Amino acid sequence: MEKFLELVAEVFEIEPDEIAMDTVFRDLDDFCSMVGFSLLVMMEDEYGVKMSVDEFLKCITIQDLYDRCVKD
Repeated sequence: MEKFLELVAEVFEIEPDEIAMDTVFRDLDDFCSMVGFSLLVMMEDEYGVKMSVDEFLKCITIQDLYDRCVKD
């Protein structure tokens, strides 16, 4: 879980201690469609998870993204 937070923080170009698993990632200052795409690419590269846009839109928190990664 800690590694996942580090990877998400890297995508957002922030420090890992600025986010938590219950963070609503769309509420972060730098969130935009390109960051969303980068999250999808990171999840596929690091965890082998391919997520559709519809699935991504259902995710609210960083925990939701993480759960999808460890579910497969």
